[in-house]
Amino acid sequence: LLIEGVYMQNQKGIISLCSRENIGKLLYVTVFLLPLTTWFYIPLVIAFLMSIYRMYAVRQVEWKAGSLCEVGAAFLICSFCSVINSLDKIFSIFNWFFLPCMYAILYMLIVSYLDTIKKKKKLLLCFLGAAAAVAGYGIWQYIHIDYMIAHVINQEWVDTKEFPHLYRRMYSTLENPNLCATYFLIVISYVGAFFLFEKEIKNKVILMGIGSVATLCLALTYSRGAWVSLLFILFIYASIYDKKIFTLFTLVPFILYFYEGQVVLRFLSLFSTHDTSVGMRFTLWANTLDIIKDFPLLGCGWGTFYLTYPMYDSLVKDAGILIYHAHNMYLSMIATIGFLGAFSYFFILFGHAWYAWRLYSTVTNSFYKAMGLGTLAAVAAISVNGIGDYTLFSVSISMCYWSMMALFMSCYVDISHSTEPKEQDSMRQ
Repeated sequence: LLIEGVYMQNQKGIISLCSRENIGKLLYVTVFLLPLTTWFYIPLVIAFLMSIYRMYAVRQVEWKAGSLCEVGAAFLICSFCSVINSLDKIFSIFNWFFLPCMYAILYMLIVSYLDTIKKKKKLLLCFLGAAAAVAGYGIWQYIHIDYMIAHVINQEWVDTKEFPHLYRRMYSTLENPNLCATYFLIVISYVGAFFLFEKEIKNKVILMGIGSVATLCLALTYSRGAWVSLLFILFIYASIYDKKIFTLFTLVPFILYFYEGQVVLRFLSLFSTHDTSVGMRFTLWANTLDIIKDFPLLGCGWGTFYLTYPMYDSLVKDAGILIYHAHNMYLSMIATIGFLGAFSYFFILFGHAWYAWRLYSTVTNSFYKAMGLGTLAAVAAISVNGIGDYTLFSVSISMCYWSMMALFMSCYVDISHSTEPKEQDSMRQ
């Protein structure tokens, strides 16, 4: 009896340690660390193990994945099956566990354990806190011109013949400027949405400040595709929230006409093939189409595009250059996991936009409406940016993006279960 009593006491202590609140705290830490360091895996894995033990102890399944769980399962199956065609099956399996599986775990934990508006707001604050850290370090980095010039030249992020005066491109804690730009697109999507629905002047000023700094950082990445995507974010706001926002588009030609600088030249180079990065993309896309023709069903193998591509481009093979993706999200996914896997992936991507619209058009609570509008804007930005690049290839960017999609889905799950809070229409809390 004494031994059984001690065991039961220990069981209660462990269950208390693995409480929903503690799992939520680990998720806050995870989301904060996502754009800063790969150490985010530690709190994420601990939270996952705690959730497993908790369900074992209480004899109840607590995991939820939202309205797209079946399609998500189909994507995981298809991406794993693509390993059959991989040139390095061990690497593909390892990569599959550390990317798609971890995306799914983070997504599921957020949907399952952030079940109150207070918890959702805390996660959003952690996301914005990380954005402030990324922006702060990026600005510090940008100011130190000698270090920046050396890094830009070494990484060959700029066609120096086409842009001889472009010495700096912000990348902050992310791996390169295009990834940094995508990250700030996600940040701007949600900050802008919450700014539109915020009632308190103080909070509105804070959100405006965050949005302005994020937009400045986005501009300093000199990522042309991200600039175009930013216009689509404004388009979403204008077409759904207030058509007066369309007047902001009239500023674009004035900026292009009066501003003499590398931003304008960089933007206009989108419509020219003189820039080697633009011409390179056309070559990449043509060769990727050949890969798709050879591997239409399962793709060339998850995570091993860089091994397959040299077989279709002799110049790259001879130069020993590694091409990790096709610089096009749509072609990259089809080439990697085939048409079936890509269909499930894009069903998930655009499915969030569909449910975001349903959330936005159904609820009256301003937090939920802002999450719906922000998700619509984020999906639009990623979809447009994905035409000229595949930045979700990055672990940090994908984790940040899918964590926000999960936060949105947790809101949609609340509404689908008729648990919208009966509080006054304010985000003050």
